[in-house]
Amino acid sequence: MFTKEDVEILAYQRYTSGEDYDKSVWYLAELVVKILKNVKNGADIKPLETDNLVLLLNENVNGELIEPTKEEVKEFAEIIYYEHPEKSKLHFFIAEKQLLLREIEKVIEEHRSDQ
Repeated sequence: MFTKEDVEILAYQRYTSGEDYDKSVWYLAELVVKILKNVKNGADIKPLETDNLVLLLNENVNGELIEPTKEEVKEFAEIIYYEHPEKSKLHFFIAEKQLLLREIEKVIEEHRSDQ
């Protein structure tokens, strides 16, 4: 898995990128929905909480990530925007979800190699 330091480094890189708030909200929503669509008990993953989960792929994941629809992302983006987290926390949660999604992608790749 990844460490808190990995998350902090990636969050700092996002911070220095100058990405605007609305784009950050949308990106976090997109990451969360991708994660939700690809792991069992995905409903336990909240956009504005820290996650350390044992990842188990959904049965319908077949060799690659299941991508969310724009409508699904929009729904989560509205929830996140309504919560209005401060930008530094937004970067932290994005970084964490990026690393979590990378771990899911590794599991998918391993699962594909096993078949």
